[in-house]
Amino acid sequence: MRRVVAVAGILLLLAGCSAPVDGDSDVFSIVVGDCLNDAGIGDEVTTVREVDCAEPHDSEVFARRVADDGAFPGADALESTLVEFCRGDAFTEFIGIPFADSRYGTRGYFPTAESWGNDDRELLCTVVDDSGARLTGSLAGVAE
Repeated sequence: MRRVVAVAGILLLLAGCSAPVDGDSDVFSIVVGDCLNDAGIGDEVTTVREVDCAEPHDSEVFARRVADDGAFPGADALESTLVEFCRGDAFTEFIGIPFADSRYGTRGYFPTAESWGNDDRELLCTVVDDSGARLTGSLAGVAE
């Protein structure tokens, strides 16, 4: 099974940091707080490189939401839901200012039709530096 990586507009990755991992992780094991080296990965992924947040990284997972049950709504609908969620209150609560006022962007992960068929409903938001710079440490509360 795979998950889709959403990169609509300037969606970038970020989240609270967790214990050091430094290795490829199954995409279904990613949790809020993980830091990832996921720049340049494909549209559909099964693994992602998880790293210690103290080390340079591409993104941080900062929020999680479970999509409603039912028939697969389609990739476009899931991406729209993800973008709205990641750029809304979840972003403001994590970064400390609204998305529109921040220098950071968001990106994230959502189910494919195949993983949806296996009860995957998880949407994950990540934050990244819009300039393409790597992050070091957590962006929680940076208010930038």
